[in-house]
Amino acid sequence: MEPTNHQLLSNYSHGVAPVPTQSTEISLEDETEALRNSPGWLTGIACKRLIQDPDFQITLRRMKLNTRIPEHYNSGRICVQTLFGYIRIHADGRTFDLRRGQCLMLDRAVVHDVEAVQESAFLLTVVRSEAGIS
Repeated sequence: MEPTNHQLLSNYSHGVAPVPTQSTEISLEDETEALRNSPGWLTGIACKRLIQDPDFQITLRRMKLNTRIPEHYNSGRICVQTLFGYIRIHADGRTFDLRRGQCLMLDRAVVHDVEAVQESAFLLTVVRSEAGIS
């Protein structure tokens, strides 16, 4: 049986995510470096939700070389944006190699995995703005 998103996320370290106000400023450099000192880094995959809203979420993830997030899916549309390093995503029968500055968008419920070809950090943006998506 495949693990659910909740089970996958519970294995990683999450910080407290602010609900966005009219403006929210975040230093990605500072947050990315802080993940190296988080408990999740001991497992090789650390993450922190930077923004949490019912229909919009941004999570920062940092992965050690050769670590992998197993197959899973998200109920919202996602955008994965590599900040540094090199990650590989398998989805829709294809392989996507994402290096620094590249991004990939996937539709709702697309099963995918993520592997770190190099030590890497990426932003995961999830949008659940359509009726019936929770």
